[in-house]
Amino acid sequence: MNLYKMNRLFIIIIVSIFLGNCQSKEQSREDISSLVINNLLNGVADRNKSLVVMEVADLGGSFTGSCYDTFQLNGGNVGPTAYFNTPPGGAGGLLNTNIKKYAVSTSSCSDLGFASGTNFGSSSQRPNPDDVFTFKMFTCDPNNNPCARSAITAAGF
Repeated sequence: MNLYKMNRLFIIIIVSIFLGNCQSKEQSREDISSLVINNLLNGVADRNKSLVVMEVADLGGSFTGSCYDTFQLNGGNVGPTAYFNTPPGGAGGLLNTNIKKYAVSTSSCSDLGFASGTNFGSSSQRPNPDDVFTFKMFTCDPNNNPCARSAITAAGF
């Protein structure tokens, strides 16, 4: 067994033991935990770079939006698809309406025309309360920073 496979097996065992000992009362925590473990076990690389949420602002065709990227769990990268598939992240697109849409994109938030991002942490989305789950959030709105056409299209409008 080469060193890469041994390291991967060791990480999978440690994460499995750690998450197996954590009890969670919130469904969203369980969702993220299972997606992270599933990605580790299957070696799935998330090709998406961001989660885009856009909402119709007025009848004139203006939008407000937010974009999330750089997802990390305890310092390790987590793909945006894992967060997208949880209820707060859009429930895999099940929360989409004609007014508000959630979608993952292969482009980063800055590539979609969003201005500077801010680092955020979320205690409600941690697989357990001691974990550190963070992401960057970018916004756009008709008054201060109009949403780019690329961002609106990425969300599915």
